[in-house]
Amino acid sequence: MRHLIIAAALLAATGVSAQDLPGFYDVSGVAADDLLNVRAAPAADAEILDTLAPTATDVQVSTLNEAGTWGRVVTGEGVGWVSMSFLAAAADGTLPQVAGLRCFGTEPFWSYEARQEDSATWQTPDSSATLLAGPIETASGMTRPFSVVAGADDLQAVLVASPEAECSDGMSDRLYGLSAVLVMTGRITGTYGGCCELLR
Repeated sequence: MRHLIIAAALLAATGVSAQDLPGFYDVSGVAADDLLNVRAAPAADAEILDTLAPTATDVQVSTLNEAGTWGRVVTGEGVGWVSMSFLAAAADGTLPQVAGLRCFGTEPFWSYEARQEDSATWQTPDSSATLLAGPIETASGMTRPFSVVAGADDLQAVLVASPEAECSDGMSDRLYGLSAVLVMTGRITGTYGGCCELLR
């Protein structure tokens, strides 16, 4: 119980909650001549995998460590950790305010990018399509999951994205903060599972 109370206090101190993730963050509080380290584990002495410029914006954080003090980000073919002390929430950086979602999966390899109230594009090695997309929404009275409905004359698509701390793309060691279920009907028919990331 004491552990949970401490974790909650740390989360409050950083101003981040599970409702805010995944989300975009801007580097903050790093000197102009310094860099923010991306580490292999959520610890100040962990191996440095990468760095972020002091002016870096739209860093996508998918989840927090148990204490809420480090955020996980995608770097290279895997993931790393950044101290939340040096990240500030970006404006309109969480769902449903972001510009859209890019989702992807395997068996078959597919990708689907939906920009809310704009267009959606579907792609596999054997097919492609462009649809008109509606807004990102949640069910009445709920804060999650998130859905986007899109359509064309001969095709309809419903994407449902749910926050998930460790969604794997199945192709690398990268982990994302959203799982996806995409249902296609019409000229292309099928139900596809995968992961999503946020779009600006």
